[in-house]
Amino acid sequence: MKNPFSGCPFLFFLIPLLAGILLQYFFDTYRLSIAFFLTGTMAMLSSYFAPERLQYRLRWLFGAGAFAFIIGIGIVSTAMRQEKSAFIFANEAKAYIGIVEDIPQEKPKTQAYKVYLPDYDKQVVCYVQRDSVGNKYLQPGDELFFYGKIQPFRNMGNPDDFDYERYMYNQGFAGSVYLPREAWQASGEVFSSPEYLALRCRTYIMDFYKSLGLNHMEYSILCGLTLGYKDELTDDIKQGFRTTGTVHVLSTSGLHVMIIYLMISFLLGFIRKGARYYALRPILIILLLWCYAFVTGLSPSVVRASIMLTVFCVSEVARRRNTSLNALYTAAFFILLYNPFSLFNIGFQLSFMSVLSILHLQPKASRIFYIENKYLNELWQMFTLSLVAQLATFPICLYYFGTFPTYFFAANLVIVPLVSLIIYTMGVVVAAKVFSLLIGISLYSLPLSVLQGLVWAMTGVISFFESLPFALISDAKVSSLQLVLIFILILSFLLFFLKKNSKGLIAGLTAALFLLATGIYDNLQEDPNQLIVFNRPGKTEILYDEISINSENIKPYQYLDVEGETILVLSENLFQNQVADEKLAISHLILINDKAHSLYHLSQLFSVRNVILDGSLPSYVRHRLSKECKKLNIPCHDVAENGAYTLNF
Repeated sequence: MKNPFSGCPFLFFLIPLLAGILLQYFFDTYRLSIAFFLTGTMAMLSSYFAPERLQYRLRWLFGAGAFAFIIGIGIVSTAMRQEKSAFIFANEAKAYIGIVEDIPQEKPKTQAYKVYLPDYDKQVVCYVQRDSVGNKYLQPGDELFFYGKIQPFRNMGNPDDFDYERYMYNQGFAGSVYLPREAWQASGEVFSSPEYLALRCRTYIMDFYKSLGLNHMEYSILCGLTLGYKDELTDDIKQGFRTTGTVHVLSTSGLHVMIIYLMISFLLGFIRKGARYYALRPILIILLLWCYAFVTGLSPSVVRASIMLTVFCVSEVARRRNTSLNALYTAAFFILLYNPFSLFNIGFQLSFMSVLSILHLQPKASRIFYIENKYLNELWQMFTLSLVAQLATFPICLYYFGTFPTYFFAANLVIVPLVSLIIYTMGVVVAAKVFSLLIGISLYSLPLSVLQGLVWAMTGVISFFESLPFALISDAKVSSLQLVLIFILILSFLLFFLKKNSKGLIAGLTAALFLLATGIYDNLQEDPNQLIVFNRPGKTEILYDEISINSENIKPYQYLDVEGETILVLSENLFQNQVADEKLAISHLILINDKAHSLYHLSQLFSVRNVILDGSLPSYVRHRLSKECKKLNIPCHDVAENGAYTLNF
């Protein structure tokens, strides 16, 4: 029987690594890793020392042993990464030494710095008070001393909220700390690791972009397209790219690396194949590709593409053939070996699945129709590439975001060529600017105008597709089961159409039937009648049926009687001097907005069963009211501390 891994040997290594990562991440099997190591080692040794007459029959033992051993590696590497993300800090303010790891992210009142703590081997986020740094940023590699209380990340606890706590855990961060102006100080020492130097280089390039006189929109888009830095992009620009299904061009990915690869190959085209120094060409390509990868911050998609192209170049030097798929599996293996949490990164999932689909399906899809015209054939090739990439990624987008861009195929047909032209033109502008500085004559005005025109054209295309009716299908989020069923459905029908296999049709129809059944079941489930007090820092948001109470329409009080549950929403201290002969029974008392609320006074007027403290109340007021509730033996729910409060009827 043909070995299924003969064409893609790294797939054999990737599968057990994935198994080990998932086992540790979801089931904490670290203690079992020694069993996998011992079993794998014994199996491989048994295969090696088996009698010569049995070695052929027992050859599978070596493969099985290597499989088990790699599972153990996956478990251990994941456990080590989990240890880095675990919160271990004291519940009090302390002094720390940190190293800035990236360019700061601008917040309304702070600047968010990613900081590494060498004494703890942890990463944290420091929110530095804005006016304490002015216009001067700390650079990657700068050391600082700070004093503060590091806290774990917490979700707001609102229904259907983004799992921010899990997201930051997967990103490798153990906690966060707020630093006012007097709580930190730069030491003046600068660390010069290759990664810090690369990030500083990215900062210099961004400063160079600013020196070109671009407006903010042009500057932010160029930073996203060429450097993968998206913090400068406005929400409107990001939403436009999401709506049209072209947001991938704003994240440096395989597309950008391939464009850079083609540019480098073109510039090195004078080194002809068969020339004496031809081996120098792929080596130079590898070095320049990894320089680009470092400058863009080593994002998983760029690393993946760089490893793939490195494998191609190495095989070219060694004069050995290598398949695209094996290069992809090689990239995935080393990325996950270095950082197993990349598996749970949405960008990695989308990037890997899109490239896998392109390599598997795009050649087959492009042969469905034969087009003799060269230009029409190029257009067809681009269409099929966009189609198969979206085919692999739209189930993941539905799972995470519940959205689907309707006109993605048409938008990508225009946007992808424009992105290529923008990146090429940006290279010309940089070269012209440098040459102008050398000779003292401005030569970059014309290419800069062309660049600005291309950016303007791209944003115009985005705006056009965004304005079309039904441009984005939303509220279409699917469950984990439905995600699996959608992938089974796609794979089954592809098997049927491409291989003419009737089993694929049967499997696809079965998956479609189950998918339809899960959808019908979800629709038949009646949503419970709920009152929700959302956790909105400094704001009020209470929702019940069609009644909405928020910071814009607050009344002094609002009384609801729902199915025997009495609810009083109180925003002002109206009853301070009131007395009552008989207490009014209140099931749920929701206190918002007013700092003068007092449970001691209110308990003289109302017989309260439960108290909810809204996020609009300052922390010291919530703390005082919580203590009053405790003394009065009244259950209390602080939404800022415990998440949103949901009352089902």
